[in-house]
Amino acid sequence: MTMYMITHKMVSFIPKGRVPIFVGNGNNNKKFLGDNTGDNISNKNKNYSELTAMYWIWKNDRTSEYVSVEHYRRFFMDPSHFIPKIISNKKISRLIKNYKIIVPQKQKWAVTIGYHYKNNHSTKDYNNVFNIIKDLYPDYINDFEKIMKGNSLYAFNMVVMSKKMFDNYCNWLFTILFKLEQITDLSKRNAYQQRAYGFMSERLFNVWILHNIDHKDIIELPVYYLTNNKLKTILKSLKARINKKPYFPKKSTEGLDQ
Repeated sequence: MTMYMITHKMVSFIPKGRVPIFVGNGNNNKKFLGDNTGDNISNKNKNYSELTAMYWIWKNDRTSEYVSVEHYRRFFMDPSHFIPKIISNKKISRLIKNYKIIVPQKQKWAVTIGYHYKNNHSTKDYNNVFNIIKDLYPDYINDFEKIMKGNSLYAFNMVVMSKKMFDNYCNWLFTILFKLEQITDLSKRNAYQQRAYGFMSERLFNVWILHNIDHKDIIELPVYYLTNNKLKTILKSLKARINKKPYFPKKSTEGLDQ
């Protein structure tokens, strides 16, 4: 099991058993593994966000039997502890043997996933992805529509699964996103909205799971939210784990390209 921790900046805290991978590695960071070696799309980081690390893992990790993707501020939590604690490599390695995939605790939204995407990001991108899937992967179109009409989501691009399954997912995902990139002009969008392919990938991850993995083979873990304050970290992580109220995504229309 290789547990990758994706970061875009230097961090002082690296949980035991994690391998930090630096994205958008234009500053030639030498301390961490970088997404700019081997077969890579590091120069696309401003549009693909953490996906440049996922692409690197897909193309360059040839030895791991299982892989985990987390972020420098979000980690999988050990559910056996009431006080939030980051799950160990040893424990998550045992856990994945009983399931096909580990994902973050599902979020319940107050609006549908599709409505949110169209109103907070781009209707044009939404429609283009629909058409790309319809053309390249028609057997996924019903799954796409079901996810977009629903109001729950596995967020953050966090996952644990076999490397073979991860490779299959990435092949499917990047085929769609590279096709979308060919027909998309991001130049008039602000920096936030230029992260378009990263935003879309969170939704597509759920489409892929719905199509390929039975519910019984999925286990959800709560998310540990790391902050620069220990008490705040504990309270934020606890709140996220026990909160059953619908999530109201913040509306961000600045730089929107409809």
